[in-house]
Amino acid sequence: MQYRTFDSYVLFKKVHQDELGHLYRAGEITPEGLAGMRWLRVLDGEGVVPTDLVEAFPDAGKLAGFLKSANTATNPRFIDNDEAPGIAWDYVAAQPLNLIYEKVHTEGFPVPVDNALLIMEKIAMALSAGLTIEFGGKPVVHGFLLPSLIQVSNDGEAVVSGFGLGGKLLAALDIPSVAPSVKPYLAPEVIITRQTGRRGDIYSLGAILYHLLTGKPLPAEPDQRDGCIDSAELAFEDEPVPDDIKALLGRTLATKPEDRFSSAADFKKELDKLLYGGAYSPTTFNLALFMDRLFRAEIETEERERESETDLDVAPYLQPEPEIEPETTSPVAKVPSSGPPKGLWLGIGAAAVVAAVAITAVVMMGRQPPQPELPPTPSPEQIEEQRQANEATYQRILQEEMEKQKAEMEDRLLSEIKNRQDRIEQLQQRVISMEQQAKSGQESSDERREREAIQKQIKAEEEAQRQRETELEALPQLAEEQARIVAADTVAQLETAPRVDESSTQSADAVLTPQAAVATPTPVPPLPTPTTVPKPTQVPAPSEQATAGRFVDPQNVDALPTVDKRVVPPWSRSAIRSERNGVVIVNVLVTAQGQAEQVELIRADHLRFGIPEAAVAAVREYTFIPATKAGVNVKTQVTVAVVYDFTR
Repeated sequence: MQYRTFDSYVLFKKVHQDELGHLYRAGEITPEGLAGMRWLRVLDGEGVVPTDLVEAFPDAGKLAGFLKSANTATNPRFIDNDEAPGIAWDYVAAQPLNLIYEKVHTEGFPVPVDNALLIMEKIAMALSAGLTIEFGGKPVVHGFLLPSLIQVSNDGEAVVSGFGLGGKLLAALDIPSVAPSVKPYLAPEVIITRQTGRRGDIYSLGAILYHLLTGKPLPAEPDQRDGCIDSAELAFEDEPVPDDIKALLGRTLATKPEDRFSSAADFKKELDKLLYGGAYSPTTFNLALFMDRLFRAEIETEERERESETDLDVAPYLQPEPEIEPETTSPVAKVPSSGPPKGLWLGIGAAAVVAAVAITAVVMMGRQPPQPELPPTPSPEQIEEQRQANEATYQRILQEEMEKQKAEMEDRLLSEIKNRQDRIEQLQQRVISMEQQAKSGQESSDERREREAIQKQIKAEEEAQRQRETELEALPQLAEEQARIVAADTVAQLETAPRVDESSTQSADAVLTPQAAVATPTPVPPLPTPTTVPKPTQVPAPSEQATAGRFVDPQNVDALPTVDKRVVPPWSRSAIRSERNGVVIVNVLVTAQGQAEQVELIRADHLRFGIPEAAVAAVREYTFIPATKAGVNVKTQVTVAVVYDFTR
């Protein structure tokens, strides 16, 4: 079978087509053979303006180096191809959310409420991961959270792609044939202003949840959405959406941005109260089971197709190196001029203008009032004092918020673990009673199926309980992630608070010569001594001259460090037998010589079996191609992900 190619990819199967283009299951080809399976989105849809989108690719590529989460597309590559722009990322067996919407509608097979809420939690985790990273001086938002850029995997996970492209993809709103399919998932202010923001992402979360629950999108025009939440009914069941979920939708879909959740992290916190407060029983297992039932035929077909695809001979698909033709230049004929030289007349005219300006300046000098003094430029000591004050504010708020978040999360998790344990014990008692009835020969076929279903439910409850126990172990890290978002917001508000500067007051008739704006430090009120917290690495100002070996903030380097040599983690036997898969993300301080000077754990999908310890130990032995700034090697930080899979 002959496949079509796109850039360095062979297109195995078109999975879906939407307003952004085509989504393919593809293979990356190299001279050595098939490098691996990839998702490939060819952005050739009506809703894409290729020239605008390609402008965002460099920054999106840099952002991808920082954004590491189990719920974001891994190793994305942004492709500027003559045919169309494209994005490729690591393949996991999954379905795009817009295809799930279509399949659910066609099959009349609604998404259970528990599964809908669990999908939203995983999407919120992806958005929260972006908010922990500052890129271009601001936390990362998505800006164009559409179902076409979200996938739900066959094993019950959710993956979000398209970070860094939201601002450019909003151009789809200007295309009449596409706008009606895009608008239902965007906030009213985003539709009007074309400006992205974290509260715009919150609205998109609400719009996606509304569609999952009701089986239909919001109206395209914002002024037609009034009353949608009050009248919302669960898909195909003619039952109203539960009141607690309506309240959640009300805060996400509020018309005014300030009435919504402040961030995806706040949304997730409120959502978790629903998920694990006792009324619902979401598990990844049940979500995976739902995906299997909905896409059973497609999953079986894909398994058969992939067996032949992995053995593909790539030789026919490799492009030969283009021949470089020598450039030829034709001599330009010199045209003789006639009459007086043109440059002479230009020179005479310029001299006349200069003379006129000089005379005018002399006359006006005697008429201008004396120029008022400008505010003094802050000294380096004042700037440093201001920086230290802001840092102290940040650290104090961070510490207070960490303690608060940790206490709230701990109470919630312990309560959920206890509730699940009580539920497991009740279900086990029922199974014991039914097994005794079966031994006496009085069990019917329906009762046997019910007993088997309860046993499966017990396993799902036990798995969910283990997940909560794992979260409890990771509580300090999770609390810190949430606290950093709050602390950064608070400090940003302090820095942008309006203030009065008496020294800059001018009389109404003062005339000033235009000059460069002078930055003055924001006054900060005296603060109490902050709780002692490890001080972060000192970051030099972007304007400082880079010298070899000096630390430079990752956002200010010309090229980030890249891994030159990896080391296989020393996995323990218990880890290998754990049948777990996931990722460990660490922050590495890389020296100008390419060595890992410091390695700090950021997050790990599993904290038991020595998995994070083994990953950290391996990364300490990595060697890197150092970062560069102004042509010299410098020290900086970089995020590294260690992926593991013990299920094979």
